[in-house]
Amino acid sequence: MPFLSVCATAICLLTLHHAHASVGVLDINNLLEPNLDSKLLTHHEEQRPYAPWSHKPHCTTSTRLPTLGQKYCVYTSNTTGPHGLSLIFPPSSAHLATEYLDDNPLDSFLTQAEAENLFLGDGPPWTIVDIPGKDKGVVATRKIKQYETFMVDQAAVVVDMEAEKALSQKENQNLLKVAVDRLLVPEMIRDMSGKHEGHKHKTAGEKEGFAGADDREEEDEEEGKLEEDVMKTNAFGGTVAEVNSRVLYPLISRINHACAPNSFVLFSRAGVSMAIKAYRDIAPGEEITISYLLLGIPFAKRQHLIHRWGFTCTCDLCSLPERQREASDLRRTMIAQAEEKMIELAEAGEFDDAVALAEEAVEMIREEGIYPTLTDSYAMLAMLYREKGDRAKSEEYGRKTQQLLGDLGFLGVGEERQAWSLEKMMGNIEESGGIGSKWTKGPAKA
Repeated sequence: MPFLSVCATAICLLTLHHAHASVGVLDINNLLEPNLDSKLLTHHEEQRPYAPWSHKPHCTTSTRLPTLGQKYCVYTSNTTGPHGLSLIFPPSSAHLATEYLDDNPLDSFLTQAEAENLFLGDGPPWTIVDIPGKDKGVVATRKIKQYETFMVDQAAVVVDMEAEKALSQKENQNLLKVAVDRLLVPEMIRDMSGKHEGHKHKTAGEKEGFAGADDREEEDEEEGKLEEDVMKTNAFGGTVAEVNSRVLYPLISRINHACAPNSFVLFSRAGVSMAIKAYRDIAPGEEITISYLLLGIPFAKRQHLIHRWGFTCTCDLCSLPERQREASDLRRTMIAQAEEKMIELAEAGEFDDAVALAEEAVEMIREEGIYPTLTDSYAMLAMLYREKGDRAKSEEYGRKTQQLLGDLGFLGVGEERQAWSLEKMMGNIEESGGIGSKWTKGPAKA
């Protein structure tokens, strides 16, 4: 599953970060998995000769010419998160990653009040269930409000993608098996595979992609093959300690894909914590979905990209009647082309036409229901009205940009979000090098 992006312009990149608000006595180790044996969570009280790691690093050295002599090792910390954390990293990268071992997702995504409401009330508003035709999935157990952060998780396995090139498949499989074996609850990871449960491979359209794989008993029995399948079909792409990685989140990875999802993911700065936030109100009993792809992609391209997970998407958007699907594709294509055209118009000094096109794009985005991408259009309109000399309209769209980015979680939580004044937002819009710098500045028009 790739990183889910909801904005692409420089203004968004300047503001993609999360807060570190205090959450008092709440402990993520107890909140995410309250049924874990408490003895498993007291490793930090024992003397560990390989501290901060819980085990002696298990290493393999590359024999391939481009990476000859490079070590890749399993580093496990069973005091990190509710599941423990195993990294498959070179030693130098593992050293850099040690500063992230105390990363607490509650600090990144929730205020004190939000954390108490989520974990100290009736419990998390979701449950993992069997979904017909999709293996496992996640459904809401109560109404989840729009923009509510309702699920948090920490990584269990992080793998440097370069290891897949530097080592043989068998070497990678062996490292993965050790990485999973050393976690607090290895079965939580292995249960993500239908093979581990003794099921047959899934048919097209089922989640987490064992569709299309060879159904051979010898592969099921091959050491490390099951763990490899789990990682390749459930892990997100991410960056941890400046390493391009596959990152497995045991709870969040249970969420199924939809091209018009009701939820989306947020990453912490460290990259080892993740949260799920609602795009819109979610009804009790409704399946919770995220998009494995960027929003706004037309049908044919979505189907091509989703094939990497081994299934054909049959979500509501992909199942539209042909004429409606073609209309949707046309709007999505026009939205994608609008920004470049707006810049061309602005460079030519045709600000009225650029504004009209931006407002048309806003209406198409609303019609398509891809509201998070409005951040780009609002920021564009703020800059266009600034160029026209209409300060009131520029600030209006600056406020809309600020509000939506805040609702989506990209301005942090608590005090950090409150620190984003309109003046600060407008300053970022004016100083961003993404759009405003691309057109020729001329005298402002009244």
